[in-house]
Amino acid sequence: MAVRPYKPKENKWWIDITLGRKFRHREVFEGTYEEALIYEQELKKHLSQREKQKGTITIKQIAEEYLNFVKIHQAERTFKEKNRIILTQIIPFFGKFSFEMITTQLIDAYKLKRLKEIQQRGLGFKGTRTVNIELTVLSAMSRFAAERGYIQEPLKIKLLPHRYKLPSPLSFEETKRFLEAAKTEPFYYALFLCMYHAGLRRNEVLNLTWDDIFFEHGFIRVRKAKMNKERFVPMSKMLRKALLHLKAKRTDDNPLVFPSPITKGPLTDIKRAIKRIAQRAGIERKITPHQLRHSFATHLLEFGVDLRTIQALLGHEKITTTQIYTKVALPTLYKAIQILENEACRHRRHQVVNECPDWSGRRDSNPRPTAWQAVALPSKQGKKNKNKKNK
Repeated sequence: MAVRPYKPKENKWWIDITLGRKFRHREVFEGTYEEALIYEQELKKHLSQREKQKGTITIKQIAEEYLNFVKIHQAERTFKEKNRIILTQIIPFFGKFSFEMITTQLIDAYKLKRLKEIQQRGLGFKGTRTVNIELTVLSAMSRFAAERGYIQEPLKIKLLPHRYKLPSPLSFEETKRFLEAAKTEPFYYALFLCMYHAGLRRNEVLNLTWDDIFFEHGFIRVRKAKMNKERFVPMSKMLRKALLHLKAKRTDDNPLVFPSPITKGPLTDIKRAIKRIAQRAGIERKITPHQLRHSFATHLLEFGVDLRTIQALLGHEKITTTQIYTKVALPTLYKAIQILENEACRHRRHQVVNECPDWSGRRDSNPRPTAWQAVALPSKQGKKNKNKKNK
């Protein structure tokens, strides 16, 4: 029976629909028994029609519905990136196929095609990561299609092997020189302090508004973060002072803390300012905006801050993302080795003492030395006394 009582006194009914041998749909309907029967018939027609479409609906047809879902549930930046990948790469290659038609051979053909295109553009070092991102989007689309009932199971895609480069943070002395050189430009001094003293990403800093800065309580609210997740970061005294000085100098009503002097919108280019200040500081190596955030995390780890705290400050969802800094915080690794070495030395000294025989229980007329005396070297005075007795 497709309509069965669930809680008849409350007018609730089980709707149980089976199509073929594999598909079964169950849900609770609230209303009269007659209404439940009508709903069950309409639902059965809808499910039957959808089951017939399975295997025939193409990736191009699913793409629009998936992008609408991303636009509602994910960050604006994520939507723009996925929209670009789907329209320029996924649909031209996979658009005419359904997910059931995608095989391992077809995925491998896509990998070869994209790697060749990227290498021709002279971006071979970024090829594997770019292709992996595109395949991850395709995989996310298949999971969405499975959740909506368009396919039975999502795709299982094996990504290309990719070696991620370790962060290259500035040394503590280099960072001090860089920030000291930036003091002549209060606008950029405050901006770079947000990256180094608060660990903010480039996008987070450039979209910061004065409403996000709570001077009285001493923290910054980060809203334009990844996945639209908010977090609160404490302000150091130096950062608070720099932001107050910048606010006092401003004469406009722009809500952005770091607006573009031309468009008055969010600033877009800070690389030239970094290069200019690095030259003034006498730093020859190339510095990127994200390196200041890397330096923030690495220096905190070197000074003994635990990983969980650094994870919260950086806004990382997974601790494994934060753990990458343990590979570049060399002073911390050296301290760990020193602890092990010191413990080994202490254990060795203790073992030497315990291996010496214990003569305390003997009743000889000539008592034997204690363990510590046995380890110690005989003094010159002891040798002289011994020679006198022999004479």
